[in-house]
Amino acid sequence: MLRGKRLLIVGLAALAALAALGWIVLRLRASPPRATQKAQAPGVASIPAEVRLTGTIRARQVVAVAATVEGILEQFMAEPGQEVFEGQLLARIRNGGLEAARQAAQSDLERVEARVRALESGLIAARLEASRSRADADRARSEYEKAERLFERQNFLFKEGATPKLVFEKARKEFEAARQEAETIGELARVAEDRVASLTKELDGARRLLEEKRQALEEARQNLEAAEVHSPVDGVLLARSRKVGDPVGPDVQDLLQIAVDLSALEVVLEPEPPVLERIRPAQEALVEVIEGPASGMPGQVSAVEQGRVIVAFANPSPAVKPGMTAHVRIRLAPPAPGR
Repeated sequence: MLRGKRLLIVGLAALAALAALGWIVLRLRASPPRATQKAQAPGVASIPAEVRLTGTIRARQVVAVAATVEGILEQFMAEPGQEVFEGQLLARIRNGGLEAARQAAQSDLERVEARVRALESGLIAARLEASRSRADADRARSEYEKAERLFERQNFLFKEGATPKLVFEKARKEFEAARQEAETIGELARVAEDRVASLTKELDGARRLLEEKRQALEEARQNLEAAEVHSPVDGVLLARSRKVGDPVGPDVQDLLQIAVDLSALEVVLEPEPPVLERIRPAQEALVEVIEGPASGMPGQVSAVEQGRVIVAFANPSPAVKPGMTAHVRIRLAPPAPGR
């Protein structure tokens, strides 16, 4: 009887061991291999071979325009996104010192101009007076010479006793009067001519001073024009780093930013990390913009840096500009081994 009990216990133990072994086998068959689980990790198997990303277009070449002088930003003449041309006035800076210098130079010029006009008018009048005085002096001189000849003849006749004393005295008086008048009028003519010479000299000096004041005003205007910011290139105004009313100076090197050569643009993308890992420089891309060709524009990944992807492309359409939104198609590289 004891032997029968031992056999029963051994049999039950064997059945329990067989049941446990069967359960382990079933679990192993139901569970996939560890490597397969890793391959099917979420976020990897779901990434397609090609992605379509959205980014902003920007210019590859940007020219920064600095503020020209110290002052207060008074006015902008162009808005971001607007096409500008070389030499175009883009902004004006108010500088009180430059404006005061221009006003002072303008006042000086106007004062000297008034002086020149007065001298010119005075010289014209003096020349007329001198001309009239010289004519009177010539007439008086002619009368004097005529009276002198008559007096000399009467004096000769009187000495010879051939003319009455009254006739001689009359000729002498007329001669003295003519000489007096000739001397007086001649002196007036000389004074008038001296006046002309003096005014001419003064006018020459005033005209030289006027030219100096004109040059000074021109310099003041040029200095004031330095407070105007002009575009150095043709392009598209991208951004302004200051607003009207802000103080600016030559230290503000990026007051304005202008995009040039709009035939060469790029798109800045910020893909998710799993996608970023499968994008490499030199990969081909297709840039799609509503304003661009319907077939898209071929591009190429030029850089992958700091979580961003830069796709460069040639722009055949003037309608495509920096700041626009673009969709970029990129065929992803195979995942790195072991991922």
